[in-house]
Amino acid sequence: MKVINQSEIWSRRAKIYDNLEWVRKKKFLDFFIEQCNPQEDFIALDIGSGTGIVTRELAKRVKKVIGIDLSKDMIIEAIKKDNCENLNVKPIYVQMDAQEMGFLDCTFDLITARMVFHHIENVKKGLKEVYRVLKRGGKFVLCEGVPPDYKVRKRYEEIFALKEKRHTFSEAELINLFYWMGFKNITLKPFFMEQVSLVNWLKNSAVESEVAERILELHLNADEYFKKVYRMTVSDEDIFIDWKFVVVIGEKK
Repeated sequence: MKVINQSEIWSRRAKIYDNLEWVRKKKFLDFFIEQCNPQEDFIALDIGSGTGIVTRELAKRVKKVIGIDLSKDMIIEAIKKDNCENLNVKPIYVQMDAQEMGFLDCTFDLITARMVFHHIENVKKGLKEVYRVLKRGGKFVLCEGVPPDYKVRKRYEEIFALKEKRHTFSEAELINLFYWMGFKNITLKPFFMEQVSLVNWLKNSAVESEVAERILELHLNADEYFKKVYRMTVSDEDIFIDWKFVVVIGEKK
């Protein structure tokens, strides 16, 4: 099987990223933005801004928003899409590592991170940086996909290990990370996305065909409990499962 580096993966994904069902799902985006509760006088930071979907939503509601991403190709796509939308403020995009952010302490009223921290190599270092650049009383809103429950975590990790290098979190682990970093008023809210197409997910994730086939097999050959908890349904051409996400919110002391 051909080994592809992370930079090449994100370069491939950039042009097709918005085709992902979970990325473009309006109900999911609206739920996330609702938890952010952005205000018109806020200075906001969107970590792992990708093609700018969350960044643009914030740009409709805040005074200033900066999106950072490691991938230059993602930023290029985001800028293209910004030019096609009516925004209150123009987002600023910077190619930057969330583990070493070039911002002053206490800069932002709101920091968001939707489906990015599982990609960050040193999660605690990234969270420490978030805490540093967040204003006192400011809010950090993080969203991650999680296994439906602990019984299927091993299979979940096996599936995602084929797709990419990443972390797996549970709800408890995320809450503990926020607590250890010093956040207060920590809350967690689940979001269930029903009957997500695995074919759509794999097709638009820039994985090799052999990897996609293996991932589909791991779903089809899973035990009955896995299939039940994911509410799996199978058609001639696709597999559909329910995905579980959580949004964790914390305030800086």
